[in-house]
Amino acid sequence: MSSQVNKPQSIQRAVTCLWISAGLVALLTVVSWTGALGIPSGVGPTLTNLLTFLLLALVAIKVSAGRNWARWLFAIVYVLGSLMFVVSLLLAPQVFRSFPAVLQGSTVVQFALQTLALVLLFIGTSGQWFKSQRVVK
Repeated sequence: MSSQVNKPQSIQRAVTCLWISAGLVALLTVVSWTGALGIPSGVGPTLTNLLTFLLLALVAIKVSAGRNWARWLFAIVYVLGSLMFVVSLLLAPQVFRSFPAVLQGSTVVQFALQTLALVLLFIGTSGQWFKSQRVVK
């Protein structure tokens, strides 16, 4: 209980960003099943979105519980995903431009939410809180 009381706002905000990001993935997945807005559907996109949702949810739950490994897992996945996205934008920008506007917007929002979450997870008060969780647990 003391870890919840002493949890810094930076952690709470990072977890909120992660849950919003996960919710957006879930929402777009459901919308894709309706065929609306030109969002690709099918087994491949659905599985990718399901895995993305599960990873974001796992990280949000474990970060909120003070598990430092979840913070590092998110950092690694974020860096790899961002690098792949930037490389694909540089090599084939027309692919991104061909996405429906709602997917382009979602990509930008997801990037912003996840970047903010990452920064919040690694600022001073967050790092101190994660260290204190190791001692407590």
